[in-house]
Amino acid sequence: MVPQKAAHFFYLILPFLFTCTIPEPLQAQEHRASVEFIQTFRSIQEDLPRERIYLHTDRQWYLFGDRIWFSAYVVAGSYRFPSQISSLLYVELIEPDGTMAERVPVKLTGGFGSGSLTFANAKENPGIYTIRAYTAWSLNFGASYEFTSDITVYTDGELTSAPPQGDMDLQFMPESGYLIDGLTTTIGFKAVGRDGYGIDVSGVIRDKNSNVEIPFSSEHRGMGVVEPFTPGLGASYTAVVDGVHYELPEVQSSGYLLHINQSPSQFQIEIQSKGVETGDALLLFAHVRGEIFYASLVLMDEGQGGTAIPKEQFPTGVVHFTLLDPLGYPVAERLTFNKSSLDETAIELELDREIYTLRDETALTVRVRDFESNPLPARISLSVFDDDLFDYHPYYTDINSHLNLETELKGYVEAPGFYFSGHEQAGRALDILLLTQGWRAYDMNQIASLEEIRLFSFPETGITVSGFVKSGFRGRPLEDATVVFSFGPGGEEVQLSTTDADGRFVLGDLQIEGGDLINIRANDASGSDRVRIELEEQFSNLPEYSSPLRGLRPRAAEDTEAGSARGELAGRAETARMEVERFVDAQMVGELEEITVTAERMEQVDDFERNLRFRGDRTSQRINFDERPALASLPFVEAINQIPGVSANRNSGLSIETGFVNLGGSSPPPPLIIIDDIEAEFSDLVDLTPADVQTVNVFRRSAELGFFGARGAGGVLVVRTRRGDGGSTANQRGLITARVQGYQPATQFYSPRYGITVPRDIEQPDNRITLHWDADFVVPEEGQTIRFWTNDIPSAYRIVVQGLTQNGLPFSATKTFTVEQP
Repeated sequence: MVPQKAAHFFYLILPFLFTCTIPEPLQAQEHRASVEFIQTFRSIQEDLPRERIYLHTDRQWYLFGDRIWFSAYVVAGSYRFPSQISSLLYVELIEPDGTMAERVPVKLTGGFGSGSLTFANAKENPGIYTIRAYTAWSLNFGASYEFTSDITVYTDGELTSAPPQGDMDLQFMPESGYLIDGLTTTIGFKAVGRDGYGIDVSGVIRDKNSNVEIPFSSEHRGMGVVEPFTPGLGASYTAVVDGVHYELPEVQSSGYLLHINQSPSQFQIEIQSKGVETGDALLLFAHVRGEIFYASLVLMDEGQGGTAIPKEQFPTGVVHFTLLDPLGYPVAERLTFNKSSLDETAIELELDREIYTLRDETALTVRVRDFESNPLPARISLSVFDDDLFDYHPYYTDINSHLNLETELKGYVEAPGFYFSGHEQAGRALDILLLTQGWRAYDMNQIASLEEIRLFSFPETGITVSGFVKSGFRGRPLEDATVVFSFGPGGEEVQLSTTDADGRFVLGDLQIEGGDLINIRANDASGSDRVRIELEEQFSNLPEYSSPLRGLRPRAAEDTEAGSARGELAGRAETARMEVERFVDAQMVGELEEITVTAERMEQVDDFERNLRFRGDRTSQRINFDERPALASLPFVEAINQIPGVSANRNSGLSIETGFVNLGGSSPPPPLIIIDDIEAEFSDLVDLTPADVQTVNVFRRSAELGFFGARGAGGVLVVRTRRGDGGSTANQRGLITARVQGYQPATQFYSPRYGITVPRDIEQPDNRITLHWDADFVVPEEGQTIRFWTNDIPSAYRIVVQGLTQNGLPFSATKTFTVEQP
């Protein structure tokens, strides 16, 4: 047997060999157009590698208000190596009605990233939410290169039932594209409801011009085949289901058919043609994820031809077979799937015990091996959660099904994990799926030259800020204006840009975390600062989420035993949520540090557990001086003292109570003061009067402070004056200060380590639903042991591991264990 490293090298070198040693028959002049088509196809894949994205979340379901933790895998090219193209990933939470509840920019380092989503801005509705992720580069290649995944969200009220399905959509897809008069073929069909889920269906196909009736019935999630089917010229076929008629594609008088059968070791190709010129041979080529692994002439005789291709020369994945006519145009295509034993991985999840007690240390060892049991280094993400609350769906999307299947298909794939489950019907069901839902992800008809490829979005290596510089009086766009950006602590980071003919400037490589203030200065070409700076709305170039299923899929839990997320479960979730959020808050202000339990530190740790609380009901405070005229008689500093949590006087300055206790004993950072979008000092506040000011806002919550970055850790006070110029008598020409949303700050998952960071007998209840989450964990060849602690809830718990080997092979595994009362 071939060692995996050698096999992987074979996969890498085979396309190169094809390019360098074009078979001699293909070099003939009559096949030159076909060869040029293939060479152009290869050039496009090499010059425009495609990014594929996968997000692993800590659970498949959530209670409204939970934090959704995710790990991002972004791979590029045919071999799914971690992408070096993009450094910025956008992750969005979409509500059941299609509204975007949250978008977070995530920093990618070598193709990996992590973060979390919250329901802070979502309407409190149960149902099916969608998580969407994409890079600017992936938007160039269509919807299948955006990641989308459904999660079920429950509330403390009744769960929403599924809407009426309404009309069924039934479509018939002839194998390789067309019905050709007199040529026997296979027809796939798929029936779906308005919610996008497959519907079992049966009926008959009738020819309107004869009495012929052909019965059909679905086999898997509304999909099935009609075979053999020989259409007649002039026939008009209609499918009838429960009295409803559905039209089949029109019969063509001429064309090509491409049919594929499979044996355990070969793809058996059959080609038919009628009424078209084929010459002595037609060129057939096959690619996996854009890499060509087969190209050869198929001899034709009286419209018939065929060949057999060994499966061993293809890696695991969707194989796209494409037939070219003598002029080099694609005329038939068929998708099928290959499973290579060389790409198989084995994941070992070894626990030190099968049964644990409350607040017990758990040791999990993870090893990854290839098909010959050789160890493989890998990057993994790992989740451990309560498995007794809602059903775990084994056929839910995972990194294996997504990178091997879903990215190659258009539209929603229902229960993709089934096709990799080992079920006896999985192979046939997968072939039917590819027959019905296979599509031209690589639009062959557009491949004529590289010049015809139009890119509208380029790779992003940082946060982008853009805008316009205009003349101060007439507002005309100014070309060649100099724009200076300063940001970071003390404005130490400085970058320059110039405007184009439209007066537009772009700075696309800002390395900003959280929210940060940047100062932007501009001068026209002569050096004058008599200019206006207008910023474009950040991320305004990103497309809105659009789905034909918008608002049609609020199915909540049709197969769960829980029925509703009320009472005791809701209370448990709320206490666990508070622990998670106050832990995140502590990280936002830099107060989280590793604690080792000793006799001297135990009291301090106990104070931390007791006092460091997230105040979920606290909101930002606001004063509108027009609505509170009684404050107009006070000095401005005294007026803002009326805001809860704010302390200000001329001697000691300004402080804002954010509700945190600093374990290190150091003083909290000073508040950030912003007056009319410009960072200011406390002395600027002293100079103001209530008559100068329209509104004052104070921000104290972590969800708000995180937007201001580390500089907002001590709270933020935002003043809007009536003049809008900071109350200054001098106009700040050619200068603005703006808040920029940067990468989401990195946060750790809350997982107490009893006896190490938290005393084992602490009274605070531990109701965590997710026991452990590790977004990015390196597993060396010898394996790696991960330690985590159980909670106070006896239950069954599930471990889910997903990851990517250093060879680009995706994998997933799961294991359960039990926690009992001592």
